[in-house]
Parts: sequence; structure tokens; C-alpha cells
Amino acid sequence: MDLLDLQKLSDLDFEGLCKDMLERLLGVRLEIFSSGPDGGIDLRYYAPNRTIIIQCKHWMKSGRAKLIAHLFDSELPKLDQMKPRPMRYILATSVEMTPAAKEKILDGFRPYIQSTGDIYGLAEITSFLQNNPEVVRKNMRLWLNDATILEAMISKNVIQRSLHLADDIKETLRTYVPSANLRKAMNLVEKNHVVLVSGPPGVGKTTLAQVICAHYADRGFEVVEVSENVEDVYRVWHDGEQQIFIYDDFLGQTSLDDKLHKNEDSRLLSLIRRIRKDSTKRFVCTTREYVLQQARQRYERMDRGDLDPLTFTVDINVLGREERAQILYNHVYWSEWPASVKRHFSNPDVYRPIIRHGNFNPRAIADLLSAPFEPDLGEPGTQVVAALDDPMGLWRHVFDHQLKESDRDVLRLLFTFGGKVDLSVLGKAYLAFTNRGLSHFKASLRILNGTLIRLFDEGARSYVEFSNPSVNDFMLVKFSEESDLIVKVLKNPFSFDQVALLWSYHDAPVDAGLPARLDLIPFQEEVEEAAMATVERDDAATHSRAGRVAVCLGIAGSMHVPSVENWAMRRLKQPGFVYRGSTGDIIALIRVTHGSANRRIRQLHDSVRLEGLTSLFNRDRGNYGLFIAASHAMDLAEFVDDGIREDLCRQADEMFEALLEQYSRDPDDVDSDMIDHGLDYILRYGELWQHKWPSAATLLEGWLPEGVEIFEGSDEESDVDPEYIDGDAYLTMNSLSFLE
Repeated sequence: MDLLDLQKLSDLDFEGLCKDMLERLLGVRLEIFSSGPDGGIDLRYYAPNRTIIIQCKHWMKSGRAKLIAHLFDSELPKLDQMKPRPMRYILATSVEMTPAAKEKILDGFRPYIQSTGDIYGLAEITSFLQNNPEVVRKNMRLWLNDATILEAMISKNVIQRSLHLADDIKETLRTYVPSANLRKAMNLVEKNHVVLVSGPPGVGKTTLAQVICAHYADRGFEVVEVSENVEDVYRVWHDGEQQIFIYDDFLGQTSLDDKLHKNEDSRLLSLIRRIRKDSTKRFVCTTREYVLQQARQRYERMDRGDLDPLTFTVDINVLGREERAQILYNHVYWSEWPASVKRHFSNPDVYRPIIRHGNFNPRAIADLLSAPFEPDLGEPGTQVVAALDDPMGLWRHVFDHQLKESDRDVLRLLFTFGGKVDLSVLGKAYLAFTNRGLSHFKASLRILNGTLIRLFDEGARSYVEFSNPSVNDFMLVKFSEESDLIVKVLKNPFSFDQVALLWSYHDAPVDAGLPARLDLIPFQEEVEEAAMATVERDDAATHSRAGRVAVCLGIAGSMHVPSVENWAMRRLKQPGFVYRGSTGDIIALIRVTHGSANRRIRQLHDSVRLEGLTSLFNRDRGNYGLFIAASHAMDLAEFVDDGIREDLCRQADEMFEALLEQYSRDPDDVDSDMIDHGLDYILRYGELWQHKWPSAATLLEGWLPEGVEIFEGSDEESDVDPEYIDGDAYLTMNSLSFLE
């Protein structure tokens, strides 16, 4: 146990730790008090002829000399005035105590302190924790610097991004408050090895996922962050080793965009099945609820995969009054706001409107309290309430009043790349977008890094991304409100990705639940010019040629952009162009040419369909290629000739029956990839697979979950009028009134 662990505890955390420790050492149950009228008492044991008073002093930053002076000047007079006087006084402090310091305190506090054994300094507390790991686990904040956890997070072969995750988790654990949400999500992980955490923005999906990872890291699991796609998992997968993979916003931050390109949906479902059968692996994904619903509508596999039993939706309503108060307390305590400002939150008139707010949102509170305090914006509590009334108000104020134009341009450009981009690409885009040099760009990065953006490395490449999805949401709203930003990007484009991103927010489904949409219709000429200026630039786009054609066809189907339309059609007419596209690109091209409102584009559908399906049905010559081909035939049933589809499915059915027979004879002799692809194929039959292959249930028993245990939510609020007493919430918040 690192001696510095206690520095990560708040005053309230330290009192709770001392309570757990001394209850074990004394063998009694202790009462815990808020600082205030009962000054001098943090913990107490009361019985006839035996009263023990315990004072907890978390003074690591102040030091031993100041602590001793405070004890004699402030605490000793309180003891002398107590009626009745305590029979025993115990001091617990996070300060390192020397033998001489203990003797000095003992001499001054007689007869209350009976021996130096009643003075617990840093060494004694640390020694107790080393011998009582269950107390460490109960006090979650103590995990922060635990060597076991950090070694698990940064151990061999873990991608560099996971190093940043370790830092993020340490910050998360400082302020996290366990709730029914954690218990329910942990139940799913324990039962199924997989959980998909969903919910609206700001309710704590990422926080919950990180706490789950910390729990498993404490059990010896290696923690790996997935950044791009499921291939990240396979690159660091080690059979037989305990690993937990976290995939934040696995479907995208605000829209699907290209997240499930290149057959990613199939590979994701295959990975989930594999992890569910492996006791050494865990998988935690997060997504916004509306993006998950969008994926189910657009990708048949995601819908058929029956992800509902694996999905946990974070419910902010399970947070009771006390849990909300603890969340507020933790963020206030650890903020950089002045102590005089923090003390305001101990007033019930200040904290009640916050913890009872209908839009109570941990992220909005965290965002505000992580920024410097600005008195001009009003009283502290008023600022927090305003942040809950308008969660984007914080970013609006920062963006409009605290940043220079060069800083704002970096954020604008980062938004047009989907909130994450290669650092060198962003720098080149900055030069195209502004008339400033790279020195301004680098200066803005230094200002923004750690607040609105973060810089990180993956392998040999450096990246920039928004530090928080809410920043991306704000920038979308900003672009929707200020159409001149759209025009400026379209007149100064660097990459086709920027055009595709703006188009995705124009073309998104009406029910996508986005905070805003972009109307590009008034800017048809600018869209056309920007697309044509960048569409041939292979070095500046993540979209493949076929992917760019699909986007251009979508634009041409809604706008009059003749040059874009002609470019896309010329590409499609090139021999083998569709055939060489990726799986996702081919499917996109088939669908866009079929559903286009543009007659010329629809006329290309038959040739695109024929060439695309031929490629999909023949590209994989491996042992399980037939399963893949038949799966495509079922996924694209409306575009496939009935005879061809039936023939492919018949052959795939026969192959699966042979696989079942082989499995029944010798399960260990069956290739696991064959099983995965076979199961992925038969699940396309919906409920019919159970009638066609009833014995397949043995294979699927690790994939099809049983009912999920339901936990009760938090207790109802006390019937006592909260205008007069807030119970434990008062105890928590009142502790802020005595901050140094």
C-alpha cells in the first residue's frame, strides 16, 4: 500500500475510513457526526460509564507542526467544556507522527488520551490497511494508487491508449458514488461477462464502465481500452489470461457514421459470443441509447443479435437524495474553487435546489466544477443550478468568452473530423482553414489540452480528440446556429471526411435524438465545390474510394450537384470498382443506388447490385466462407435472386448440420471460428433456428442469456419534511462548512 494513498481521500472519506478501522480495533459500533455544534467529535461510542470520543484529522497537506498547534489551541478547550467529559479520547490523523510528537500530545491531553497507542498516525493507519484488504475494498478511493491495479492497467502488450485510461479511472474513483446502477451493471458482467451500458448524455455511462474496470483490475484483470474497432481486442488477446476490454462509445459519439463499416457488426457480435464463453475475459461497452436504436434499425445483425439481455440503461432516477449529495460533495471538495466558495454548498438553501433538480446530471456538475470559479457568473449554487438548467451553457461561456479565435478554430475543425483526428491532419486542416501559422495552432493545443481536448499517442501516431462528448454536442449546436461556420468549412476544406461529416448531420434520421441537425440545402454550391476539391485526395481521408462514392451518391440524391453526381457515376462504371470495395462499402452502394430519388443513380442499381453481390458471395474462400456468403444473402434478401439465396442457404444449412454432427462426436476437434460463423449464420433465421437445429442450443447456451436478476432501487425519501432536515444529505454537505 503506497503511503500517499490517503492523499486521495476527502475529509469525509477519511472519517469513513477511520470509522471502519476503529470499529474493528475497538470491537464496538461507532456513531459518526458532522462537524459543527458538537465540535471536537467526529466519531463516538456512548455507553454508561464508557464514553469514547474520536477526532479525525486529515491534515496531510498542513503538516505535523500545524496539526499539533491546532489540537492545543482548538480541540483541547472543547474537551474541557464537554459535559459529561469523555473517559477516553482517540486521535486519528493522516499526518506522519514521530514518537516525540505523540509524547507531546499525550502530555497535553491527559487524562483524555490514555496512551500513545490512542494516537493513530499515517504509519499506524497504513499498517492496518495492509493487514485488512477488505477495508481497502470497501473504501473505494483507496484504490487510486494501489500498485496491483496500476500494474494491471499498464501491463505487457496493452495499447498505449490504456495508459491514459488508467489516469482517467483514478480521477473517476475520486468522485464516484456507488449506486443501484453499479450493482445492476456488475450483475450483468458477472452473469454474462459482457455488458452494454447505454443511456442519454451525461448520466455517467463512461464513469460506470471505468468503475467496473477498476473492480476487475483489483481482481487481477488486465485492462485494455478499445479505441477504433474490435481488432484492438484481438491484437492484445492472450488465451488464459484475465483481461477486461472497455469500448467507450462503440457506436460513435453522436451518430453511427462509419463505426460499423467493414463488417464490424458481425465481428462485434462474434467477439461478444467468444467472450461470453471465456471465464477469463470481460467486455464493457458504452453507447448513447438513441445511437443503439439507430444501429438496430440500420444493421439487421445488431437487431437479431438479441443484445437486450446484455444491455443496461443507466437510470439517473435511482440516485437518492444522499447519493446526489455525495456526488455534489465529492466534486465540490476536489474542485480547485476557493475554500470560501466551497463552504457555500454546506447551506441547505444552496445544495437543496441542486440535489432536487429535475435535470440532475453528474457530468454537468463535474464540467462546471472542473473549470476555474468565476464570481461574475453569480453565487456558487446559482452557477450549478444554471449548469443543470442548460448543460451546454458552460461550454458556451467558455467558447464565447474565454477562448481566442485561434482556439475556437481548432475546436471547429476537430468537430468536422468527428471529434477525433490525427494530429498532423488537424494541423494541415488548420492551415487551410485559417491564415495563421502552425505556431498559433500549437499554442491553442497547449491551452485546450486537458480541458476541451486531449492529446494522446497510439503507436507511432499522435491524435487529438474532444475530452468530453458534450463538447461535440455543443459544437453541433454551434454549427446549427451559425451557418457561416458551415460555409467557412466548405470553402476551406482539407479532407473529404469533413464534407462527409457535415452531410451525416444533415442526413441523420429524424428520430436520431441528436441535439441539433445541419441544413445543407442552402449551400448546394459550396457542398459541390468542397466535395470535388477533396474527393480525389486519398492521403487526407479515412473514407475509401468506394465509401466516398456512397457519400457522393447520397448527396446527389438530395441536392443538385452535377459534378459530384458525374464523378460518382464515372467511378461506378469503372470495371471492378464495386467488386474491390469493402463489405460495408458494397452494402452502402447497393442500398443508396436502390433508394435514391435521383433517376440516373437508380439506373445504376442493377449493375452495382450484380457486381457487389458477386464480390460478397465469392470474396471469402476460407472454410467458413459459405456461412459468410449465405449471411450476406439473407441480410440483403430484397436484392438477391430467390434461387441464388435459397441455393446458398441450402449449402450453408448442410454445412452447419455437418458441423453439429462433428461437434457431437468430438467438441474439442471443432474449429472455434467455424462455430462462431455458423452460429452467426443460423441466428438470421430468427426463432426458426430452434426448430431447424434444436441440438444447436448446446452450442448457444453460452450466448443466449437467461433472465436477469432485478435489484431494487434506492430507498424512498424520508417522510420528514426536508425543509427542516435532510438526514444524511445534511451530514454530508455540512462537512464542507469546516474546510480549511
